[in-house]
Order: sequence, then structure tokens, then C-alpha cells
Amino acid sequence: MPSKPNNPCGKGMRSSHRMPQASKLLLAATLFAIYPALSSAAFASTANDTTVTKSGNTEKVVKLKEIKKKYERLLVGERNIASAMSVIGPTQIKHASSAESIYSLLKQTPSVNEYQQNVGPGTPVLTVRGVRMSQLAQTLDGIPMTDLLSGGQGAYLNNNVGTVISNGQISGIHVYPGVAPPDRGGFATVGGTVSYTTKTPPKKRYADIFTKVGSFSTDTYGFDASSGKIPGTDGLRVYTRLSQTQTDGYIQNTPARYTDFLFTAIKPYDYGLSKVTGTVIYNTAHGYLISAPNAVAQLDKYGIFYNYPLSEASTLQKNQYLTAILGDSTYINSHLVIGAKAFYIHKHSYLAGYLDPSLISESYPYQVNFNNPYSGFGALAPTSASPGVIPHTYNPVAEFGSYPAGEAAQINISGNTTIGIAPKINIFIPHNDITIGGLISQETAGPGGGNYFYGTLDMPQIYGYNSYGNPASPTNSKQQRTVYSGYISDKINLINNKLHIEPGVTLTGVSTSNYVPVNQYGTPANAYTLSNYDKEVLPYLGLSYDITHKVIAYASYGKGARFAPVADYVLGPSGSTTLAPGPETVNAYETGLRYVGKHLYVNFDGFLQNMHGMFSFYTNYLTGYSLYANIGEEQMKGLELSGKYEINPEWTVSGHVSYTDAQYMNSFSANVTPFEGQYGYVFAGDPLADTPNWLAGLRVGYHNHNFHAALIESYTGPQVTTYDLPPTETNPLLQDATTPDPDVKLAPYFLTNLQASYKVPIHEDHLSSVTVSLNIDNLLDNHYYLHYYQAYKEYAFAGVGNSYAEAYPGMPRFIELGLSGRFS
Repeated sequence: MPSKPNNPCGKGMRSSHRMPQASKLLLAATLFAIYPALSSAAFASTANDTTVTKSGNTEKVVKLKEIKKKYERLLVGERNIASAMSVIGPTQIKHASSAESIYSLLKQTPSVNEYQQNVGPGTPVLTVRGVRMSQLAQTLDGIPMTDLLSGGQGAYLNNNVGTVISNGQISGIHVYPGVAPPDRGGFATVGGTVSYTTKTPPKKRYADIFTKVGSFSTDTYGFDASSGKIPGTDGLRVYTRLSQTQTDGYIQNTPARYTDFLFTAIKPYDYGLSKVTGTVIYNTAHGYLISAPNAVAQLDKYGIFYNYPLSEASTLQKNQYLTAILGDSTYINSHLVIGAKAFYIHKHSYLAGYLDPSLISESYPYQVNFNNPYSGFGALAPTSASPGVIPHTYNPVAEFGSYPAGEAAQINISGNTTIGIAPKINIFIPHNDITIGGLISQETAGPGGGNYFYGTLDMPQIYGYNSYGNPASPTNSKQQRTVYSGYISDKINLINNKLHIEPGVTLTGVSTSNYVPVNQYGTPANAYTLSNYDKEVLPYLGLSYDITHKVIAYASYGKGARFAPVADYVLGPSGSTTLAPGPETVNAYETGLRYVGKHLYVNFDGFLQNMHGMFSFYTNYLTGYSLYANIGEEQMKGLELSGKYEINPEWTVSGHVSYTDAQYMNSFSANVTPFEGQYGYVFAGDPLADTPNWLAGLRVGYHNHNFHAALIESYTGPQVTTYDLPPTETNPLLQDATTPDPDVKLAPYFLTNLQASYKVPIHEDHLSSVTVSLNIDNLLDNHYYLHYYQAYKEYAFAGVGNSYAEAYPGMPRFIELGLSGRFS
């Protein structure tokens, strides 16, 4: 009989470790640096959009607003879109607690499972219909925010803390599971697109100061300010926001600090229908994370929120995210609107990991974390230049007495930069709304940074002395990917605007290269470049029919493609892969029925997603033999129901329920769980691990004048866990390989969140109002596991000892009080 790991009932200790405070006005000077440029005559307008008085101009404005409404319908979900779609609006975002992130908010939509191991954006793990974050497209104001080289947030143990954009910087989220229409699809997805929209400058002038105090010593404070229309600038508006959150974390010894800065400006022209926009986002995050779950035996003994003291085991990330977007949208005539966005994204990641030598020891029964070289590389003796070896003169034994002691600490420094432009043309003609767009972008990682090891974190960082790692690491090599993509889509409206046909196609070419200065397995050890050029034709066809004015039937087909992580572009010894892998693809089918009334919205759909050429990865660390291939087959199918009902002006009820059946269709070496780093082997017919069959949510909202409240309930169904095959397997592919375990499932759990706020009008001096807020996440204080599996301790390339259970606990009750004041 299948067993389920019990949801724990013990209460753990709280960490009292605090991180040092950052400057409270970080980057405020950026405002003064950017403001003059945005308000200069370069953005001059022909007329102020609020002072049009001539009848001819007034008639023109009316016509232009009609075009604007058509154009805006392309930016948000229409009632007759031929694909499933969910929207998270400003109210849901505004009232979320500091414990949430841009990813946890997505759980309010169908088929989304997400968890994270800290308050705020700490190591998020996300699936949509079983498709992982690294396989999803994410866009920010229409430009790709996913890592072009690796997908998701980046390579393994990179950029796990913090995000490109935070909750306080966004105004809305659109979720398109499966394959979306080309103009909404983003770049490189085999299962969904998450589209984020940044806050834009409001028309009102105000300034807000806010603070929140919550459980686990969580403090948030900051300000935001809107200029309104700046006199003498023909409508220029600017908005800025600066905030900082610091927390001890709900798991012991996982303190974190996030600092987020946003500056955005909009300059309308041509009677307000054309505009220039500018956005600068600079977010930083310092936080400790757990790179491997702790042993359940330890959690049972010391409490489920136990974690090793930082003096014994630590993984620290310091990450920086800088984003700049400059856009223009120009009205040409009543049939044509053109625009483009140029963008720049830079990420810098610093990781420092330490593990006490006594915990590295083969005699210690548990794997505490993976962030020491000895666990993955074994003894790194001093070596001179030789075929395939990065030379280093550091001697761990001479300095610290043994290899484990001398390899107890590591520091990894990396960064990447993305630049690009995304043009777009909207054409409005009778019966047709045509969109033509494209993307030209390039991301580059390395050379630079470094990988260093030592016995303590207070280490020298000298290449050639204590440097280590694969020569193909971005810090040693130069990795680059250039994307050339274009699409065209048309929405054809026929039969008195009842039948809507939406054909489209995306043409994508991707040039990828990895320059490696040392061929680790060549004689002589010459440098090499492994590269390829992939191109994909990705068709889309959507049909929707208005059965009645309120009932719409729809169906769609789309093909998506994701390109191989650049880390797969490496050479191994004789017999290993010698060619760069190609893309993995999906053929996605959807059909559904939608009801759109004045007060009621209901959507029911079914989906089938067949995934082909999934990336297969295997490396024997003892021999160096590596295999990268496109051989995996997966299938996701299921049903989704979502809806919203406005009972009256005060009360609103919304909810969703979904069923997903996701399984492997053949046997291959694979990355087995959405939590990156668990590699192994899957067998045909195995279900995807950590993908619940059932997910559901319910939200009851109340709003009356200045009072807002919401009660939110979510259900996460049972999930298949994994276990490691024994190291004694005769087939090398199966030795110590992680594989799904359908007989052991993670127990389901319910979570209840409560939100409430009240705005008190003041109108004294410049203070117009004060708002008091309360958030209680996990109101009933349920204790549960988010991730669970059976594994062996890793010691110098191999599994040792006995298999044991590891797990991440979910967040207990989190209470937060907030206070904000508005000045106008």
C-alpha cells in the first residue's frame, strides 16, 4: 500500500541571527541622474493631451482612443482568446504579505505548484502543469526576463535569492499555460509563459511611506512617490519606489535581506496615444539558503525548522539584478501603431559555501549540503599543467591536515549580461488585427569571476593557486547565445464578429557557443569552442466562437521550443558527446468553454502537451564520460476549472481546481525533480515527481469604502517523491541515480491566508490618509513538508552509507502588521 510521509506536528526553534542593515536610501541618487534626461526636449510633444480644445483635434482624439482601446485589448486577455489564461491583478499583489514573492502569487491560478524555502524570494521552485521554471518563458513588459543561456533564473545554484523584479514593483501578472499566441509567448518555452507588468507612473501626485513588522524578525520599510504630470513637460510623469526587507527566515540560520529599487517614467505625445517609456530596476539580495534538505531524523529530533549553525554549514548568496528598458509606442494612423523596446539586464551572483570537515566525513550519515569541493570532486591534489587539468599549487593536506579539511569551503563568482531589442507593429484593418514582432538579443557569461576552494571562507582568490572546477565553467570560459526571432499573428473576426480565427507563426534562430580554454580530456589540452545554430518554426492556430454573447467555445494548437542549457556544450573523454544538443519541443493542444458575464466569469478547459527531445544528461565523475542527448519524451494532460463571481459591490468569490496527469513516455537519464540538482534515471510510465495531480484554490474578498479583507484557501494534493537507487547497481547509468517513487507520496496539505486593511482619511497638512494592514499566512499554523525524498550521502563521487529521508518544511504561521501614510 502506498505510504505517505506524515505532515510533521512538532514546532521548531527560531533563528536569532540577523544580517547587518543596508543603507536605507540606496540608489536614491539615481533619481537625480535620470530625471533630467527623461524630462528633456528630446521627448517633446506636439500638444498637451489635457489642453486640446479645437473641434478637429477633439475628433481626432476620439478616433485615436478607439484605436487605443483595440491596441490595449491586445495587451490584456480578451474574452475570446483561444487559449487558457489567468490574471493576477493589482489588488491581489498589493495586499500580499512580505513572505510572498512573484512566484508564490502564481499559486492563485490553475495548475501552478510553487514553494520556496524562505520569507520572500528565496530559492523558488515552480511548475505549471508539471512544466518546470527552467522550461517556462517569463517576460517583463514584453521582453524576456528568463536566462537565455540556462533558462529559469540561471544555472544551478545561481541567482536563487532575490529576483529581477519584486512584488512591490509589478502591477499585474498574466499566466498562459501551454503555448500562448505568438505575441504573448515569450522566448523558449515548452509549457507556458508568465508575463509580468511593471508599475507605471500614476496621474496623481503623491508620496507614500510604509513599514511592516512580521514573524521571524521580518521588517519591511520604504517609500514610493509619483510626480503626477510635471508642469511644463507636456505630460511627463515619473514614479519611484525603494524598499528593503530583512528576515531571520522561518528555517533556523537562514537570514536574508532584499533591497528593491524601481524608477519608471512615461512621456506621452501625439494627444496621448503615443508614448516614450523608461524603466530602471536595481534589486539586490543577500541570503543564506539550504542547498540540500536536512535529514528527517534531524528534523524529528530537533524540530522541523532545525538547520545547522552557520559555523558548521552555510551557503550564502549575494546577488545583484540590474534592468533597464527604454520603449516607444507611436501612433501612425488609424490603422497602424509601431513600437520597440531596447533592454539591458545584468546579473551578478556570489556564492560562498562552507561545511565543517566532521560533517564531510564518510562516517557522518547525512549529506548536509553540496557546497564543498570534496563532496563533488574528491581529493584535489596540487597539480601542474597537464592535459585537461586546471593547474593549482594549493595543497589542502599541507595547509589543513587532510583533503576534506582543506576543501571545506568554496567561493563561486559569476555574472552575465543580456542586451536586446524587441520591435512590434500592430495593424488594424476591417476584420483583422495583425501583430508583427521580433526579438534580437544576446546574453554573454564570462570570462570573469572565479571558482576557489580552501579550508575556510577567509581565503585567497588567486587563479592558479586555489582555483578549481571544470574548464567549461562560465568563470573560465566564454558562453554566449544570440537569439533572432520574429513572429506574425492575425486575429480574423468573421460572421458578425462571432468567429475568431487566430493563426500565427514564430521563426526563431539561436546561435550558441561555449569557448573552453582547456580541453579537459584532450592530448594536448587545447582550447576548443563547441557551438551550433538551431532554428525552429513554431506554428500556432487558435479558434474561438461566440455561441452566445456570453458563452465562448475555443480550441488551439501550438508548438514551443526550448534551447539546451549552454552548460551542456562541453566535450568529454573518448565516447562522450561531441555535438551540442538541439532544442526540446512541445506540441500543445487545448479546448475549452468560457462564460463571460457582467458579474460571473467561468472557464473550463482540457489540455494535452506532448514533449519531445527532452534534454538527457549523464556524467560519470570517476571517468569523466558524459552524455548529452535529446531523447526524452514526456506527456502532460489534464482539466482546469476557474471562475470569479461578484456577488454584490462588496463581496467577490473566485477559485480554481485542476487535475494534471504528467508522466514519462520513455526511459532516459534526466533531471528528475523541479528542484535543480537532482539527476538520475526515469522509466517509461513513471509519473513526474513533485507534480501534484490535484491543485485548488478559493478566495473570498470583501471591499467596502476604505476597508478590504480577503480569505484565501489553497490545496496541494499528494505528490510522487523520489529515491536513490543503490550504488551497487551493475548498470553505471543507475548507480546512485535518483528516480521517481510512485509508492511513496508527499501528504497533501491545506493553507489558509487572511488579509485585511483599513484606510483612515486624515487630510491634515499634506497627510491625506493612513492605512493599517494585517496579513496572516498559514492562519491555522499547519506543519507540512514541501519536498521529500530518499537519498544516499555523497562522498567523493559516490553514494555511501544507508539511504535516508530528507525534507524541506513549509512556512508556519506568519503574522505581519503594516502601516503606511500617504502625502499629497
